[in-house]
Amino acid sequence: MNHNLFTLAWRETIRSAYWGKSLATNIGLGFLALYFSASFLLLGFAIPEILTKDFPDVDPVSKFNSILLAYFGIDLIIRQLMQKLPTVSFKPLLLLNIRRREIANYLMIRSVFNFFNLLPFFLLLPVTFSLVSNAHSGLATTSWFLAIFILIFSNHFLAIYLKWRFNEAEYGFFILLAALAGLFAVNHFGIIDLSGGLGKLLDLILVNPALAIGFILLPVLFYFLNVRFLLSRMFVNLVSGKQKAEKISDYSWLDKLGETGRFIALELRLIWRNKRPRSVGMMTLIMLAYGLLIYRTEPGKPAPEFIFILGGIVIVGMFSISYGQFFPAWHSNYFSMLMCQRLKMKQFLQSFYMLVTVVSVACYFLTLPYAFMHTKIIYTHLAMLFYNLGINIPLLFFIGLYSKKRLDLNQSSVMNYQGVGAAQWLVGLPMFLIPIGLFYLFKLAFGDVGAYAGLGVMGLIGILFHSVVIDFFAKKYLKQKHQLIKNYKNS
Repeated sequence: MNHNLFTLAWRETIRSAYWGKSLATNIGLGFLALYFSASFLLLGFAIPEILTKDFPDVDPVSKFNSILLAYFGIDLIIRQLMQKLPTVSFKPLLLLNIRRREIANYLMIRSVFNFFNLLPFFLLLPVTFSLVSNAHSGLATTSWFLAIFILIFSNHFLAIYLKWRFNEAEYGFFILLAALAGLFAVNHFGIIDLSGGLGKLLDLILVNPALAIGFILLPVLFYFLNVRFLLSRMFVNLVSGKQKAEKISDYSWLDKLGETGRFIALELRLIWRNKRPRSVGMMTLIMLAYGLLIYRTEPGKPAPEFIFILGGIVIVGMFSISYGQFFPAWHSNYFSMLMCQRLKMKQFLQSFYMLVTVVSVACYFLTLPYAFMHTKIIYTHLAMLFYNLGINIPLLFFIGLYSKKRLDLNQSSVMNYQGVGAAQWLVGLPMFLIPIGLFYLFKLAFGDVGAYAGLGVMGLIGILFHSVVIDFFAKKYLKQKHQLIKNYKNS
């Protein structure tokens, strides 16, 4: 029966209208997979030398074992963001003589064939043969490898179970982040040596290989938790609790802004009620912490200037870029109806501009604490805020004129390429490369501070003339609206 289900899933994939259209996306993902595979392979060969050089007084195998807990924590987060859940149109199958447990087992077996399960072995195999096998017997090395193999698939099934749960619990992912951050703090400040605990357990397996058998309980437990969850949700007439408890948010206070306020309320309802735009908002909040990664420097070593430009665009302008690159496709499901209303295109564009302006300004103030790391962030982020609102937003309006694909709003935006066209792939190049190029051009004439001032002045000019820009694009969108309607209907 599982063989038949795999066959049906394959036929459903190759016969879908999206199969041919997603060819370029699949090729791009293939190149990314090759890149990360090669990177992990090279890292795997380099790890023995790195550990021996940086930790000369510590057994390199024990040190490698102790850092695996951090790897599994990061892997769990990445799987939440990028790994897709195994899905199938189960309602037609339930009408046939197919048991629910067979469908659930099929989904869990299919989920194993995942790139995130294959990727760690590009790192693990070189470490096994070049580091572990040189210091331990063949049986001990095999048991150690088997234990890590089991932990990888335990993490896989745990990630799937958590993602099922997080689909029902709106803020579950943030709770997971907080929990992992708390565990990191506990380990970092020496309250409990969690990483050392896992390291000692794996060291013990190298001494007593039979202990690896006990690890099998973990993936079995998480597997059956997933199956139990699926069985509890796999009914033809199931109505989710979330649908029953749907609430209507009140945005009447925006009526004070007139028609523009009502369009802003439309955008807010769209974001609040649909998973894909809501996940863009969540990613905006998460990316506020991106500065902790890019602004950290060694004492006495200044960060490159392009890092501040990149940080200003990504951290302050994350929402405007992520949300704006799909404008007006967010409204593609009812765009034809929207265009039949007594709609002033200028107000439609103005509402989007005001929304991203408010969010971007809020992000700027939320990132001011980074000034404790680099005081120049106060004016670098301000310059990039102006540049983003004055230059990048008109660029997004221009890209939106050639929007071609309808968006499915009920899916997450992370690693979801439905509705993504060439324009979305290419829009990032001018948004990131042009300000960096302009900065170094201005730097030749005015120095570092003058270069940031130049970018800020360019953006400020765009902000001052934003009404003129919106009038211009309103006319363009009115001319293009029939083509946009046609594109969305045919996608």
